[in-house]
Amino acid sequence: MTTATHEEMRIKQRFSVSLQAAGSLEGQGTAEHELRVSNLSATGARLHFDTTLHVRVGMRIALKIFIPHTILHVPTTGEIMWVTRQGNAVSFGVRFADILSETMVQQLIRKN
Repeated sequence: MTTATHEEMRIKQRFSVSLQAAGSLEGQGTAEHELRVSNLSATGARLHFDTTLHVRVGMRIALKIFIPHTILHVPTTGEIMWVTRQGNAVSFGVRFADILSETMVQQLIRKN
């Protein structure tokens, strides 16, 4: 396996998680919404919101993903790639503008 192939596989690796996050959406002021992250990779995440939230494909979002058992968070920005709605619940996929480092991902997924 080449180094490039190994790197591509690492970037695409996804983790099932249950993390708290806060996000503010482009065009909706500076209000932050509480979100839950259920799936995470170095390149993106699946986010959930339990009340009606106006989101659409192509919107930009600024995120703070909270590191479990600490007061720290990982800041990132991204673009909404898909949206699903079920009742008042909204789920959406975000592709990060910058790839998270392996260290950041490990801090977010480790279980204490």
